[in-house]
Amino acid sequence: MCDFARDDLVSRGARTAVVMSESADWTRPLDKEYLKCLPQAGPKVLAHIRFSKSTQDFTPVYNRIEALHPDVVIAGWAHVGVVPTVQWHGQGAPGVLAGVNAQAGSGRFWKATNGAAQNVITEDAAAPGEALTPKTVPFTNAYIKRFGVTPAYNAYSTYDALFVLEQAIERAGSTQPGALVPALEKTDYRGTLGRVEFYGRHARYAHGMKYGERYVTGSMIQWQHGKQVAIWPRKAATGSPKLPALEGR
Repeated sequence: MCDFARDDLVSRGARTAVVMSESADWTRPLDKEYLKCLPQAGPKVLAHIRFSKSTQDFTPVYNRIEALHPDVVIAGWAHVGVVPTVQWHGQGAPGVLAGVNAQAGSGRFWKATNGAAQNVITEDAAAPGEALTPKTVPFTNAYIKRFGVTPAYNAYSTYDALFVLEQAIERAGSTQPGALVPALEKTDYRGTLGRVEFYGRHARYAHGMKYGERYVTGSMIQWQHGKQVAIWPRKAATGSPKLPALEGR
């Protein structure tokens, strides 16, 4: 999200942001990183708002945000998504709505919000037609054909993980942890998400997937007129960001 902000939002006039996350364990490290990396990318964080996952009326939250006039609202939503998106649109809350809005990754989100998803941006694995690698589009198309909906982010990662595991088992000649872990550490696999390699066991993010342009970055996708459009990373984008809230900045 912060790399996308640096590459596309700041250049279009975004100078301020509000971080708005659901109160859950998974958003604590997310928010910590938002508050660190957003100012480094450019936008000044005006407020950090955490709300209960049971919230049904976001009027007080959006009133507070409206008083701050941020250029961007950075979300950390997974258990919720439809309700705050619909109310964000209905209230005409200011700024671009971006960040992690997990439910917006579903191909059903446009219908679920009755079109209120227009211009909503979320981090996801990929969008239809986005070729992060030669394997991305064929997997996306096959998934849609079989299940009638776009893959969620964990569909891509699960698919890749099975091949990563298969190759590691073949290298190790065993499924025992003592042999399998070193074999997994040697992973170099180009999957649907990108090139998968893992940080070493003594690294800060031990055994996490390597992040970066040469590896896995994730994607920023935007709902535009009923379709999910890949807008970042630029090398795989199928369209450009539509940011009417920043026009004229």
